[in-house]
Amino acid sequence: MSLKSNVKNTLKLLRSKKMVPIPQPVNVQKLLAGKIALITGGSGGIGFAMAKAFLDSGCKVIIAGTNEKKLWNCCEKLMTECSDLSAECMENSYAGSMMGGGVCAYIVLNVLDVKSMPDKVRCAAAKFPENRIDILVNSAGLNGRANFERMTEEEYDNVMDVNAKGTYFMSQAVSQFMIEKKIKGHILNVASSSALRPASTPYCMSKWAVRGMTVGFADILLPYGIVVNAIAPGPVATPMLGKQDDDSIDNPDMVGGRYAMPSEIASLAVFMVSDMGNLIVGDTYYMTGGSGLITLHH
Repeated sequence: MSLKSNVKNTLKLLRSKKMVPIPQPVNVQKLLAGKIALITGGSGGIGFAMAKAFLDSGCKVIIAGTNEKKLWNCCEKLMTECSDLSAECMENSYAGSMMGGGVCAYIVLNVLDVKSMPDKVRCAAAKFPENRIDILVNSAGLNGRANFERMTEEEYDNVMDVNAKGTYFMSQAVSQFMIEKKIKGHILNVASSSALRPASTPYCMSKWAVRGMTVGFADILLPYGIVVNAIAPGPVATPMLGKQDDDSIDNPDMVGGRYAMPSEIASLAVFMVSDMGNLIVGDTYYMTGGSGLITLHH
């Protein structure tokens, strides 16, 4: 067969095939440019680390919690710590903590006040001129200290309500807002490697629940273009585990020899809620340093 015939046949084959569009290149330095995120539990621990990482990735951020003074201080800290914010942007954002300008804002929100959630979500969206929320991170959570033998009804209810009920109804309120506004967004739940363990405490039970509802929400919301996933850390050096910023992260009891840093969890979160994570659906990503299934094996 001649070269001319080969070329003709190739062109004919190409014309007969339905071409699949190739995704456009992504600026990995600004994976979240143009996005707006609402982060519950954003004034401390993993939530605060995610807020900082999101800002550094070009995202506008609204942190949510129950302590207004702490939220205000965290907004100020975020503006001073984020590496790529200009002085002009910092000045606007400082005012925006209250009035909605700049790139960082806060809202006083209790994840147990279910009736107020739809209004709170709208108030959060209105913090910025775009009036939208592209990303929800459910990071608010309680640990609980008692074991099965010493568990009280009060502690059981507190942990289960914040970790499971709060995640459920925040996801409901924000997804309804996204659907109404035709926003193709992301919901990221903070689960735990405890979801791999026998559930004898409300903390473990609540993280099993988060893992399960992540799959359920993904199934319900994907037709609307809303991607739902979870990130499941092992032990992380946060105040929840008694760790402060300058404390050692060494932990000889862990397979990996140390605690995870909040910034490591946040880096994975940036990828998962970016457009590069659009085909991660209903999945739970574990970052445990070996404290999940490997620990159980040992």
